[in-house]
Amino acid sequence: MKKIAFVVQRYGVEVNGGAEYYCRIMAERLAATYEVDVLTSCALEYVTWANWYPAETVTINGVRVHRFATKHERLVKQASRAEHKLKKWSQPEQWQGLNRLKMWGRALVGKSIRRYSRLWAKYQGPYTPEMITYLKRNHQQYDALIFITYLYYPTIAGLNVAPRKSIFIPTAHDEIPIYLPVFRPLFQKPRAILFLTPAERSFVHQLFKNDAIENDVVGVGIEPAKALAEQPVSEILGTDADYLLYIGRIDTAKGCDTMFDFFTRYKAEHPSPVKLVLVGQAFMLIPEHPDLLPVGFVDEPVKASLLQYAKALIMPSPYESLSMVTLESFAVGIPVIATSECAVLRDHIVGSRAGLLYRSYEEFETAVDQMLTQDSSEMAEYGRAYVRQYYTWETVLEKFDRAVDYVAG
Repeated sequence: MKKIAFVVQRYGVEVNGGAEYYCRIMAERLAATYEVDVLTSCALEYVTWANWYPAETVTINGVRVHRFATKHERLVKQASRAEHKLKKWSQPEQWQGLNRLKMWGRALVGKSIRRYSRLWAKYQGPYTPEMITYLKRNHQQYDALIFITYLYYPTIAGLNVAPRKSIFIPTAHDEIPIYLPVFRPLFQKPRAILFLTPAERSFVHQLFKNDAIENDVVGVGIEPAKALAEQPVSEILGTDADYLLYIGRIDTAKGCDTMFDFFTRYKAEHPSPVKLVLVGQAFMLIPEHPDLLPVGFVDEPVKASLLQYAKALIMPSPYESLSMVTLESFAVGIPVIATSECAVLRDHIVGSRAGLLYRSYEEFETAVDQMLTQDSSEMAEYGRAYVRQYYTWETVLEKFDRAVDYVAG
């Protein structure tokens, strides 16, 4: 049996995050055919990376998890200063100017870029140098190292250890940090890259010109939940009114501020009992409104029940590399109202015909009206068919096996 290790910034059943959830379900699935370890930090949340779990080795749902303490919490001001330095050197005109420098001048600037790149990764966190030491001492025991998410220290530092046996799952999208020079070499290092969607692959190849690296679009297997909550949804929510649903981190970076603005305006202009139910941890202030119902972080059966009976799922995030919750919604026949600012969500909605897109309030208003008043059974079947065609575990695991065999060989 081959032995593999996932490297990810946070891990645990309590962790609320798309890439982290993706890592957990992949590790648990692959544990049937591989000996699986996970290397991660002791952090529960990403804002500070404060140590929450003990630094120890535990088993979670059949997967061995090695936790390493963060040496310090996220250093926001220091990271911002380092980012400012790096942005200077990421501008095309700056590089054109370097061509006129003498060789020693270009070398000096290159050295500064490498220095500030290391500092930025350290300040950005989660700074877990003991994890990297563990990798250096133990990578020989693994047939493949699988790094999930490009943005954080464990991947930035860890990919240097054994790049020839490394698989990179960048979960990349068009956002400010990805243009920093620290990531130019990172996206050239791994032996193989697995993307979550065709849109992600196209974006990364265009930006980093790294299509010569072995790669594939692997996605994820999606299945309807095996268990629903014992309580009726009306008891969970304290109302039997129709509702729209948001699942994920409640954060301005996820477009939740715009979603709140649009929904409260809609309610003012269209008085009705309809609610917006919010599932997930809040990293921003939720407006006080009688029709906004935050339920916090819930277990899988409760989440499945809330999704099963929603009129529609709302996905306002402009930055997604897969959006598993969109696919989970399709799988149970619930249509999705998604922002058209995100290429991945656009591809899902257009490719499936199982939802509606919005950019302006007027388009949001039209989409909500349609979901609340019209029959959505055709969209429901389109969504189920889309998941059956592209997101089955059989296909996903075959692609993972090929990637592991490739780097192990």
